[in-house]
Amino acid sequence: MFRLKVLIILILNGSFCFSQQAVTSYSILNNNCTSRNSSLGGYPIGVFDSEDASIAIFLPSNLLASHEKQLVINYNNHFADSDFGMVNYNFKVKEKFVFSASLFYNNYGDFEYYSPSGNSLGNSFTASDWIFQLGHSKKLNDNIQIGVNLKFLGSIFEQYKSFAIGSDISLTYFEEKKQLGGYILLSNIGASIKSYQESNAKNKLPFNSVLGVNTKLKHAPIRFHLSYHHLNRWSFSSNTQTTNQSEIQINQLFSNFFNHIIIGTEFLFSKNFNMRFGYDFLSRNNLQPESRPGTTGISWGVGFKVKNLKINYSNSKYHFAGTSNNITIIKQLKSFSNK
Repeated sequence: MFRLKVLIILILNGSFCFSQQAVTSYSILNNNCTSRNSSLGGYPIGVFDSEDASIAIFLPSNLLASHEKQLVINYNNHFADSDFGMVNYNFKVKEKFVFSASLFYNNYGDFEYYSPSGNSLGNSFTASDWIFQLGHSKKLNDNIQIGVNLKFLGSIFEQYKSFAIGSDISLTYFEEKKQLGGYILLSNIGASIKSYQESNAKNKLPFNSVLGVNTKLKHAPIRFHLSYHHLNRWSFSSNTQTTNQSEIQINQLFSNFFNHIIIGTEFLFSKNFNMRFGYDFLSRNNLQPESRPGTTGISWGVGFKVKNLKINYSNSKYHFAGTSNNITIIKQLKSFSNK
């Protein structure tokens, strides 16, 4: 128990060590969504689910021994011809240590060359990011696990290239009988090892520290999730106007607090069919058009099982101009020795 308390203190203390950062790079690291996470507001959830290895990709302490030989494929159709994809496979080493290997890519589309006067030069170039990630978890007791991800990142924008290394550290608590859980996550700890230009300073990764809790109602198939992200940062606003100081301070206080909050709900109708909803206060406040806010910041999704395939789908509204569709397929592969 003493070691656990020390570990939690070190994790929380680490979030404040990274609170003052340089300008960050590698926006692919902000797209940390499989379909299940995305439908619940865009952040990980602290549960142990033996049939869904996708929840351990961005929260390594969720990785279970039962995830062995699970294959996860994720595709996210984003805006303006950009898309995000991921392939994940989970395996054991020496029948004792479980690992998760993932390959991500983010394609930003094609861009045309133009002269300073605005004339098209007839050529185009591409921009993309990619990540290779290796994750591992360790069971401390029946309810608590710790985990770590190590990742190598590459970014190619036309002729400019940059590379970085990073890691995630997390702890998950989940009590099966009470259906009560939570997690602590420090994500994107690291920096670039090669900048786009040699003269540039090394860029920091977009560090984030997250606390999450969840609980399932005792007599109803509903689980609630609550996450508080960016513990290392209080304000997301650059507005420094001080016309009515007292009113601005009160409004800004409430706005700053709720901008860290993510709310999610799962309706667990059966093992074969679930529905999910999420609400992101930060997306709602920062991205909604004032004239027609619509459903900006709201996400929803479904999860269902077809034979031996588990399929998750999510739809997230970031702006009135369009939505983001995400699909995840989870397949339990049979052991070659059992053919």
